[in-house]
Amino acid sequence: MRKLLIAAILALLVGIAIFFLSDSRNESASTDLFSLPVSLTDGRDTTLGDLVSETGRPLIVNFWATWCAPCLEELPMFESSNQRFKDEIDFLGINVSDSPTKAKEMINATEISYLTGSDPEGNFLIELGVVGLPATVFISKQGDLIDLHIGQISSTDLDMKISWIR
Repeated sequence: MRKLLIAAILALLVGIAIFFLSDSRNESASTDLFSLPVSLTDGRDTTLGDLVSETGRPLIVNFWATWCAPCLEELPMFESSNQRFKDEIDFLGINVSDSPTKAKEMINATEISYLTGSDPEGNFLIELGVVGLPATVFISKQGDLIDLHIGQISSTDLDMKISWIR
């Protein structure tokens, strides 16, 4: 219980820092969000816009960190959904603020098979105006931001939002 409380406090502090360190909250998040660079753990650099364009499939992007207990609880659920929908929907996990080594260790430990990347500066969260983790973005195959879920998502909500973008 103490570890969960510490993790929640850390998540809140990081979120507050990201919010106040950003120069401003851009109200046109859906435009710039798709052009922000993301470094994938497979070595490629890309954008969310390019990922959707390349495959022509919807994209679910989950923002997480190793110190975020709710984030870690979600990882197996996203992996399970990835296995169920891997021919229809792309999944991307973006680690926020961890070292690449620490993030890679967690990805390996949780056996994540979907695409992963990193955003050490929290630029995506700043662009979205999100304070804290986890956060999940649902993008249609046309490249439209359909939904932003802030906080831990339940399997019921995940399935419902998947039905929106399929």
